[in-house]
Amino acid sequence: MEFGDMLKAIRKERSLTQDELASILGTTKQVISRYETKQRVPRLSVVEDYAVKLGVPLSLLSGQRTSAAEDAAPQVGVRRVPIIGSVACGEPIYKPGDGTEYATIEEGVACDFALIAQGDSMIGDRIHSGDLVFIRRQESVRDGEIAAVALDDELTLKRVRRILDPGGRVAFTQLLPSNPRYAPITIGGAQETRNVSILGRAVAVRFML
Repeated sequence: MEFGDMLKAIRKERSLTQDELASILGTTKQVISRYETKQRVPRLSVVEDYAVKLGVPLSLLSGQRTSAAEDAAPQVGVRRVPIIGSVACGEPIYKPGDGTEYATIEEGVACDFALIAQGDSMIGDRIHSGDLVFIRRQESVRDGEIAAVALDDELTLKRVRRILDPGGRVAFTQLLPSNPRYAPITIGGAQETRNVSILGRAVAVRFML
């Protein structure tokens, strides 16, 4: 079971309403509803807090197996990928994670890691600050696809568009926000001095709000 499934099972077992469970956990009915319908996934620190308040083992609430052998095995139908840090949806930034947090994703979604969105430059694509963006590791993407792009030591999430010269060669590339408040980021060309690389393509988003 995933976190939302287990939280709902505990609530039903104890004959609690969502309001009553929210009061115990110090949150709101809306948050509980989003957890149970898997529209929202909590940070590990939140799961730890809830486990203490509910008096249940962390391994039970987080969906982890209890034996050492099973701990390393993914759940049937889902698997875990690391959340490696935060990616800017605005000006490029990067905040590395500590490598201890994971997100669950369906087996059929081809991704290698997840990033936490920060900022509002991609709200036109329904990616808001705090959402989890699942990334498939690859060095190039097609025009129009959303990619995690490293600029020197910074990381941003944008749509990629290549601008061609009259000869049909790539003159430069634009990283496009989907919020009109932000200007495109232009990379490439003769004056480019930054180290630029595509880390991967965004393949799924889990809305956290």
